[in-house]
Amino acid sequence: MTYSILAIDPEAGEIGVAVQSHFFAVGSCVPWAQAGVGVVASQSLVEPVYGVRGLSLMAQGCSPQQALESLLADDAGAPTRQVSMLSVSGAGATHTGTGCIGHAGHCVRQHSRTQANLVSSPSVWTAMAEEFEGASGSLAQRLIAALRAGEAQGGDLRGQQAAALRVVRIVATGDLSTDVVVDLRVDDADRPLDELDRLLTASQALSGLLRLLQTPGLLVGEFDVAEQTLTDALGELDRAQAIVGPGNGEPTVWKGLLLARAGRTDAARSCFVSAGRANPRAAELLRQLAAAGMWTRDPTELEKLLPP
Repeated sequence: MTYSILAIDPEAGEIGVAVQSHFFAVGSCVPWAQAGVGVVASQSLVEPVYGVRGLSLMAQGCSPQQALESLLADDAGAPTRQVSMLSVSGAGATHTGTGCIGHAGHCVRQHSRTQANLVSSPSVWTAMAEEFEGASGSLAQRLIAALRAGEAQGGDLRGQQAAALRVVRIVATGDLSTDVVVDLRVDDADRPLDELDRLLTASQALSGLLRLLQTPGLLVGEFDVAEQTLTDALGELDRAQAIVGPGNGEPTVWKGLLLARAGRTDAARSCFVSAGRANPRAAELLRQLAAAGMWTRDPTELEKLLPP
């Protein structure tokens, strides 16, 4: 009833898991990931303990094969499970139980493991592996491409409903904003892979905002950054706005605030007018941001830049 892929990109320093199924909120029970440890997919008659304990055992030093064998030995329902584990070392293990509903099987390649059950064709898991190997782009984009290849071969016999994507760093830093690259779920949709693609695009557009907020002197406290840092930040916000479209004016709000902090009042005023078209409450949002420490000059100076 589910097909998934686990894969690693050593050059990018990322490891991830992606899944699609006609199963509501499949992302809540099938894909598991932990930076610095690895990823797991537990499906068929799903048992989440394989994800929780599997990652725990790998974190304690067990190989994926050792972790999987240990969990299967304690599970009376092992024949009905389909489980894959992949560690940040690139080592992996996969089990497709004899009780999994057909078509059921898996494919192992150098940097990926694909698995499926209750699908339309035995070519599903092989097509996913081949697509991943030939696809370009980020690891997240290649994982979605692999799922699309599985769908092209017929996918889940029952159709589409939910999908999920998780990508983490191979080397953990302890900072979740850095260690978790992508964490997206589509719980119920007619075309979940299209929605997952849309969310990934939005995530890539907006994920840099936290970093901008954490850059000393840029958006918080006294404005004090090099000209190139300002230029890079403005460019990033422009790209984000282009991706999310005119219906979401948040990148323009932040751009206007940044321009105002930098003393570029005419450009800031233009941004605030544009942001106000997308969100009539943009002016009040800016007042609240200013009160939170993002405007250190006389409040009336900012007020003059806001649309009536």
